[in-house]
Amino acid sequence: MVRIRLSSLTNAQVGQRESVGLNLGQFSLEDLSVAYLKGVLQFTRVANGILVEGTLKAAVETECTRCLEPFFAPVVVELEGLMGLPGAPLSPERPVRVTEDGWADLAPLLREYLWLALPSSPLCSPACAGLCPQCGGNLNRGECTCSGEGPVDPRWGILQTLLDGE
Repeated sequence: MVRIRLSSLTNAQVGQRESVGLNLGQFSLEDLSVAYLKGVLQFTRVANGILVEGTLKAAVETECTRCLEPFFAPVVVELEGLMGLPGAPLSPERPVRVTEDGWADLAPLLREYLWLALPSSPLCSPACAGLCPQCGGNLNRGECTCSGEGPVDPRWGILQTLLDGE
């Protein structure tokens, strides 16, 4: 849960603003592990709710697509969303609302934006060597000890005869 008190904006005039700085250490958002989350969010009272905008920096746990090792990928999130007022229904377009006691849990909104900010093919480092195609050993941890001569797919066998003929 990432709860922020917004009771001052629920009955405020349209256009009133409030800024909140975030500096969170390690926490989880359902299936997402976050090492840190930093930034400033601007909350603005609008006619049909509260608009939240801001830029956040975070490190989100993901898996390297080459070596399959978990690591924390740095991401920058340009967040913008509309939160409902107390009593407003929740929907996929508006997953957050301010409760009757003036608190808003931003976790659903943050989770969505953090997932979208993750790279589609994350790498633990640009020099990641990946896995050995024969034995599956992590090549970042050292040289592979397998022979490197695995079985050849029989569908490629005819090409092997061309190499043998040289």
